[in-house]
Amino acid sequence: MSLTRPLMIILRETIQGDRRYYLWLAVLSLFIITGLGAYLNQLNRGLISTAMRDQLSWGFYISNFTFLVGVAAAAVLLVVPAYIYNFKPIKEIVLFGELLAIVAITMCILFIMVDLGQPLRVWHILPVIGMMNFPSSLLAWDVIVLNGYLFLNAAIVFYTLYRLSTGREYKWSVLWPLIILSIPWAVSIHTVTAFLYNGLSARPFWNASILAPRFLASAFCSGPAIMLILFQIIRSRSEVEIEDRAIFKIAELIAYAMGINLFLLGAEVFKEFYSGSIHSEPIRYLYFGLHGKGKLVPWIWFATVINIVAFILFLFPKTRTNFTTLNMGCLFIITGVYIEKGMGLVIPGFVPDTLGEIYEYSPTITELLITLGIWSTGAMLYTLLLKIAIPIYTGRLRFFKHRDGLKVGDVMTRRVITITEDTPVEEVERILASKGISGVPVVDSDRRVVGVVSEADIILLETEQKDRKNGKKASDIMTSPPLIAYENTDLKEIGKTMIEKGIRRIIVIDGENRPIGIISRRDIIRAFGSKGNLL
Repeated sequence: MSLTRPLMIILRETIQGDRRYYLWLAVLSLFIITGLGAYLNQLNRGLISTAMRDQLSWGFYISNFTFLVGVAAAAVLLVVPAYIYNFKPIKEIVLFGELLAIVAITMCILFIMVDLGQPLRVWHILPVIGMMNFPSSLLAWDVIVLNGYLFLNAAIVFYTLYRLSTGREYKWSVLWPLIILSIPWAVSIHTVTAFLYNGLSARPFWNASILAPRFLASAFCSGPAIMLILFQIIRSRSEVEIEDRAIFKIAELIAYAMGINLFLLGAEVFKEFYSGSIHSEPIRYLYFGLHGKGKLVPWIWFATVINIVAFILFLFPKTRTNFTTLNMGCLFIITGVYIEKGMGLVIPGFVPDTLGEIYEYSPTITELLITLGIWSTGAMLYTLLLKIAIPIYTGRLRFFKHRDGLKVGDVMTRRVITITEDTPVEEVERILASKGISGVPVVDSDRRVVGVVSEADIILLETEQKDRKNGKKASDIMTSPPLIAYENTDLKEIGKTMIEKGIRRIIVIDGENRPIGIISRRDIIRAFGSKGNLL
């Protein structure tokens, strides 16, 4: 089987887009090139081009690395309700959360590479073949868990997309072991990262057993907050249907995680300040300054305030189900956790140093530009992955081994937008217009198909008296019973039925009359047409 044609089709998908898409890629490319230029300067001059010194050997790069490990680990907050509790609205979008985990881990690796100074030094941190004293070295363990988590998410995502691209659902027997393994593995990547700090006994600011739980709690706030914003962008810019129920359930989970995060932070602050020992100097430097030095003080208080405001916004259903306050809370959480878990965690661990000296650190322009380049690289990678994943996920992009013998299940769109019998006609109109579809199945409380509402039904109603439209529901205008098909129905037979009946789409159901897909004339043309995606 030649891979040339599928690769060419995928390449074509990634380079096709509107003006806004090309502008977005151009801006990201400019930032990436700028960051690369700054990195070449750092490579030439060495780490002296940064503000890191002997007194403070970890800086902005490790701050971003720590934050992004949490973003990657947060994918588990979607995996558990989606696959363990089978919450369908989240199950439909967990793939995009796993894509974010892949991108976040990739960015983590890039931040480690630039922090090493010379890229060849990566040899020393590799387990077994390097010089990291495996298994004693926690850094070697971090390399293992991060790359293992990257492999797990990549395997889940690309296996799922491969199956969908050939018109088949994924095999649960293959996916289930990977999903189960990914849950504790997600916890492990942030736990091991916390232990990297926690295990340094000479750094009292990090030497607390509560650090790992704090890492996980903050991860389950910031990562899902980023996902909520991305999900809203995805559904507004593509045909992917993401239910409000999924977004609001994730927001509810964030509220719980944020409450735990603030409680653990408060417990740590109480312990440090109430004890009043010399080991509390780093946290005093962070919150109030020390000996006239206090660059981080305004930043940490700003992060603390917006974290508390975000928690309040997510705590009450009225504000977390309002998209204005929801998005405001997401931005507050992302910013607050980024400061608290980045510079607010890394820098005070070195201040004062073991000799009692205070070195105030601020990232140089080189560090800022390299960081901008890495974040832009992550944004571009996620954009390109979405450009491939969305058409496969929605069924617009399929690869077929042959035309003859194709079944409905090979070409149908599996992600079906449905409405209930009580859905107002105005809402049905909005769905058809916003999603660019010509019809939508109507289901009852058990998700069994009871009818279909098409463009023709809407147009017919619009031609009637205007006041007769008010108060109408889907059940009032739907066609019932609808024409249905099964996965194993011959594709040519369905094509003939569409022509004879003069219809554009047919609902595909399972043995319990529940919708599992929809097939349109366009799907059939894509499969049988001369430009079909044949392997």
